[in-house]
Amino acid sequence: MCLVSCTSQKVNQSSSDRLYKKENNELAAKYTIYHLNDSVSQLFYEISNESLLYKKADTTTSFYSHVKLFLKVSAEDNLGYTIDTASCFIIDRQTDAIVKYLRGSIFFKLKKGFSYYLDISVIDINKKIIYSHSEYSNKTNVESRQNFLITNSRNEVLFSSYFKPNDLVYAQSLRNQEKLYEVDYFKSNFRLALPPFSTEPMQHFSYKPDSVFSLYTKNDLLEVSLPPKGFFHLKTNNQTKDGVTFFVYESSFPKIKNTEQMIWATRYIMAKKEFDNCMLAEDKKAAIDKFWVDIAGSNERAKELIRKYYGRVQESNKLFTSFQEGWKTDRGMIYVVFGAPNKVTKRKNGEVWTYGEIGNPNSLVFSFIKVINPFTDNDYYLERNELFKAPWYQAVDMWRQGRIYLDN
Repeated sequence: MCLVSCTSQKVNQSSSDRLYKKENNELAAKYTIYHLNDSVSQLFYEISNESLLYKKADTTTSFYSHVKLFLKVSAEDNLGYTIDTASCFIIDRQTDAIVKYLRGSIFFKLKKGFSYYLDISVIDINKKIIYSHSEYSNKTNVESRQNFLITNSRNEVLFSSYFKPNDLVYAQSLRNQEKLYEVDYFKSNFRLALPPFSTEPMQHFSYKPDSVFSLYTKNDLLEVSLPPKGFFHLKTNNQTKDGVTFFVYESSFPKIKNTEQMIWATRYIMAKKEFDNCMLAEDKKAAIDKFWVDIAGSNERAKELIRKYYGRVQESNKLFTSFQEGWKTDRGMIYVVFGAPNKVTKRKNGEVWTYGEIGNPNSLVFSFIKVINPFTDNDYYLERNELFKAPWYQAVDMWRQGRIYLDN
């Protein structure tokens, strides 16, 4: 770990042309941040070895993977200022024991009272490929999610904020020593995103739980038995509503498995009558299959469209899930219909997605504003505009003609 000094010139945005693209996300890696104290934080990682290249140094040695994980920390309001860097090398040698995930953690400096962006690079040295990822870190208070480490019954760190129905998880915090916590339960039935040209005003979430209960710590651990659906919000401060949220989705999540989920996720490119017919059909599977075959023109083409479309839905769930499934969010809607943007520009309070070249007047540009949300740091709201109507219907029409919009 090293502390890097830089010039004080502010750079309030940074750009990436790989962040949400498929080839960048082929590496199945997960991360979670845990604030240990007022000055030091810890990044836990879990990297699947399926996408890593294993090779031999010579005929007498075993196959091995060689990975470098590099972390750069920037201030939220000055993305050009590097506050700290940290790195580690991970070598996995193949043995008789099967290892599916490379797990570990690294420490880095993070001063309390501020918010940050973490740029994470995983370098597969054997393959000569870099996978990029970014994480938002909130260290403005001691109540937020990253002040808690979530584990399972085997004391394994859990990286996701969403869980399976009736899961049993544990929460611990070095910065919170309360013995009693209040938990709010929400049934979580939110509508999917409106079209990007909609003039309907943004719906603000009303913080009104469906029920409330209390949890006590035992041996500095909170045991949380999750509900069959909805989400729990464990509060550490009743004044700010900040805390830890446990979202519960279907057992198959982030994948789309059952027929009703497929119909709902296809709503963006369906006419209302088509959607209603599918939902009311006695044989919903036959109805949704017929929809895809009709627009594709053949069974084989329909299979390809289905693979691509629901693949985007699944990626949206991985990337953009907040207090609702990723595909239902504003970023998920744009990702599913338009594909991954050519460039993502991160700003202090949001993201800008560019389809085409930056600065080209013919490029399509979507701006997303980061929403202050007690449940998640991954909530973004699209700045809608009636000018998006033409490109939206053009993209939808391409799907309905059996063609994949921006096959990336």
